Amino acid sequence: MFNKLFDKVGYSNLIDLSVDDKKSGRALVKEVQTDPLSQEVISVSLYQVDMTKPIMADIPVVITGESPAVKNNLGLLVNQVDELTVYCLPDDLPSEFVVDISKLEQVGDSIHAKDIELPKGVELDAADLESSVIAYIAAPQKTLEEEATETEGEVAEGEGVEAAPAEETAKAES
Repeated sequence: MFNKLFDKVGYSNLIDLSVDDKKSGRALVKEVQTDPLSQEVISVSLYQVDMTKPIMADIPVVITGESPAVKNNLGLLVNQVDELTVYCLPDDLPSEFVVDISKLEQVGDSIHAKDIELPKGVELDAADLESSVIAYIAAPQKTLEEEATETEGEVAEGEGVEAAPAEETAKAES
């Protein structure tokens, strides 16, 4: 039963708590421990939040859209950040940040944390705001086959040229 709830709310949505059929507050999932073999939930840690005080929480980043640079094989999409830390009142907590990559048209184009439109009352953690690149387009790397072909081509060009042994070079110079 908890698995269904957790799939729906994750770590960033509030859960209404009830004890003995009496509402006792709202909470966030802090930690879930599972059995490594069966994947059954062993323990769940919750923390009850004061709805009048701001909290810090990690919010998942969801990438949507298709980059023209990737579609046209100009580059590869590199997704560097899976979540961002925010500071806000519990009721203002977003469930996720949706980032559209359809404007990434060239190699080097990027989307930063500061580019994300935040809901009212939500602030990004200063470290995330200054340094986080959510996604960018990187230049494609050479494949191993291409490198092997280039190396074979270089060897083929140098065939037939043999270096004289060092002794013969020394005798010739004297």
